[in-house]
Amino acid sequence: MALVTYILLCTVLAGLRGSFHPELLGSITTTALAVVVFEILCLKVAMYILSISNDSQLLDLVAYSGYKFVGIIVTLLAAGILTPSKGTGSWVGWTVFIYTFLANAFFLLRSLKYVLLPDSTSDASMRAGTMHTVARSQRNRRTQFLFIYSYVIQFIFMWILSREGPSSSNAAKAAGSGSLA
Repeated sequence: MALVTYILLCTVLAGLRGSFHPELLGSITTTALAVVVFEILCLKVAMYILSISNDSQLLDLVAYSGYKFVGIIVTLLAAGILTPSKGTGSWVGWTVFIYTFLANAFFLLRSLKYVLLPDSTSDASMRAGTMHTVARSQRNRRTQFLFIYSYVIQFIFMWILSREGPSSSNAAKAAGSGSLA
């Protein structure tokens, strides 16, 4: 739902600026889907490398990857309403973006902790001395990955997606003015 809302909002905002072209709908959709698929693939590879197994992971990851669109939608709406000429490049856009990014990152950090850092004390095999040391080192690596994913990777993905609307509309304007000349 948030993905479709994001796509429609970007195209509506481009239409309000007078820079809507049908290609914009396709490019925004392609970029958004590529980010979501790339994010899920990266998470699955990281889970394989970190030896994390869980049956419900794929659906959880799809759901968690959609939460970033809520923050992007709020950012685009606030920037579009309060500073329509500057878009997300204004101080309002950046302020709302930073707030929604931090809220999303904190949410992911707290939520994915239960998926990426399962409680190993309930396993009888993990209570042995050598296995506990391995579990502790794996837990440290998983915690580092969780922090990097929640803050660094999500910042990059959210920044790309929040910039997709204005950059595509500028490209559409340039293409439109080039065909008229």
